[in-house]
This record gives sequence, structure tokens and C-alpha cells, in this order.
Amino acid sequence: MKRTMFIMGMVLLTGCGSTVERSFSNAFAKSDIVYQASTRFMYSTDGGVQWSETIQEIPVDATYYMTIEMKVSQSEETSEEKIVRSNISIPNTTVLDCYLDDHPGVSITGQMDNERNCVVYEFNIVSGISPSVFRVVFECMPLSEGRVNVEVVYDDNVSESWDATGVIKYVAGG
Repeated sequence: MKRTMFIMGMVLLTGCGSTVERSFSNAFAKSDIVYQASTRFMYSTDGGVQWSETIQEIPVDATYYMTIEMKVSQSEETSEEKIVRSNISIPNTTVLDCYLDDHPGVSITGQMDNERNCVVYEFNIVSGISPSVFRVVFECMPLSEGRVNVEVVYDDNVSESWDATGVIKYVAGG
């Protein structure tokens, strides 16, 4: 009799797609939230009046603006906001000013990385199912001729496949 009751109990608990089974699996399963990033580079050579996602060349003696827009979306809603860190590295450039969103804003100072010859900025981005755009604006002046790779690297929450690079070509002044 006890064996029959045990077998009937097992059938009830392990029935295909039963609510008991779903409840147990939801209670004990670890949910892995997936984070994805969207990064957009825009440039202006006229003081921020017009912006372009493509830029051919910047003269070494010219000032230009670069905007980087970032969004980090997540696969599931959470009870707390998740903060994702991003690092922006700008090599071979004097950054005259950096601020969030629109000019004028509060200036932000980056850290010089002498080993890589670049300025590094760190930002906290709030992720979500429908995230807001996080926008940072740089006012820059090239130091010397050559191609420059501006890198945006997200922390370990976001797969490195979502990291992004913007390429700028600095040329001799005209």
C-alpha cells in the first residue's frame, strides 16, 4: 500500500507540464539575464550643428565633436536596476571637454593611460528591457596624423561581442 501511494505521488509530481513541476522548476532554477549593448558613434566638424555617423578625415589642427550613444538592454525585468560599466578609450587625441548629453554640461575628466597613449573614461549605464539612451559628448583635437580607434568596452555582464570601435582618420592641416 505504501509503495502504491509513493508511485502515485511520483506520477503526480512528475506529470508532463504539471503546474507543480513548473512551480518547482521556477522556484529552484537560476535565471540568467542576457545583456546586449547598442553603440553609435556620431561626429561634427561644425561645432555640433550637424552630426554624421561617418567621417572621412579630421585635420590635425581642427577641433571636432564626437558623440557616443550607448544602450544596454536586458532579457528579463528585474526588481532592481542593473548598472553596467563602460570604458571609452580615445587615443592620440587631446580631449578638450567631455560632458553628458547636450552641451553645455558638467565637464567630466578622464584618466590618462600612458602605456596605451589614450584617455579613458568610465561611465555607469542603467540597463533595462526598454533602456534609455546614454549619451556622452567629447570635444577633441587630434595630436598627430594617423588612424585612431575609439573603443567602447562594456563590463563582464555584456558579452565582448557587443564592444564597439569607431575609426577616425587624422590628416595634415589644410
